[in-house]
Amino acid sequence: MSKSGKTKNRPQCIVLPFQPDPPEDFNGVGLALHFLLGNVMALHTGLKECWFGWRANKIFPEKTDLKAYCREKEILVDLHQVSTEQNVRFWLYGKAGDRFATVFLFDAADNEQSLSKRILVSYSDGLVEFRRIFLDHLAAWGHPFPAKQVQPALWTETISMHGMDILGRALEAFYLHSVYGEKGKIDSGLFEKAAAVAPNSFMTQDILGWASYRNQEYRAAKESFLRALRSNPHGIGAMSGLMWCGVYTNDREEAQFWAARKAEVRGEDIKEARQKALNRMKKLR
Repeated sequence: MSKSGKTKNRPQCIVLPFQPDPPEDFNGVGLALHFLLGNVMALHTGLKECWFGWRANKIFPEKTDLKAYCREKEILVDLHQVSTEQNVRFWLYGKAGDRFATVFLFDAADNEQSLSKRILVSYSDGLVEFRRIFLDHLAAWGHPFPAKQVQPALWTETISMHGMDILGRALEAFYLHSVYGEKGKIDSGLFEKAAAVAPNSFMTQDILGWASYRNQEYRAAKESFLRALRSNPHGIGAMSGLMWCGVYTNDREEAQFWAARKAEVRGEDIKEARQKALNRMKKLR
């Protein structure tokens, strides 16, 4: 699809949090893997952008529902029902253990059972091979990743299992606070700890940026998002954060720059993206 291509008719994909396997051994790795693959699928130019956080409260109406799903393997989501309710065709979900993750793909357009693949999770190569195998099987399942987007999806994610645990716990806290409209500032402790443990990780810097953004600490948010992009120059989540920081600080140039940069990476209309950023600024006046 060209950079001026329309996104209206593209299907959507939601990546659900990966559940612990076995369920009694909860840590944050499953949530961190969900965040990793969410950032991968956001680069798929054949799909309309669709983040889990945008729909989480529709899938899990109560905060306790989401927390229980993240922590217990036996709690399931009726994917046939939510696909119809949310008009989402594809769902990625999985189970995460100490060394392996099992990734499932559900296609609402196909009534057969979900497809699955068990993949070794290794941190020594920046989780590159984990994603490479995932993309290979996405192609084997009949949904190949766009060729130009494969390399951007394989950035080096410099993080350990310990760092993934902290990152996942921070992400859970972020969802529980932001998705369900909790009052007051989000406690930044877990986010800062994740970034300290894995300072060169795109994901830890990105989620720290979003925590700062939620707390209306826009300068700190921008610093974190920019650090995230140094590790992953194609990280559209961080670009989106920088665009919103520009919107809320009334910086037209910054808002338009990052809206355009994100559109370029996503293969979308750059002029339209810049105008949307300006429209968002106008709504705040």
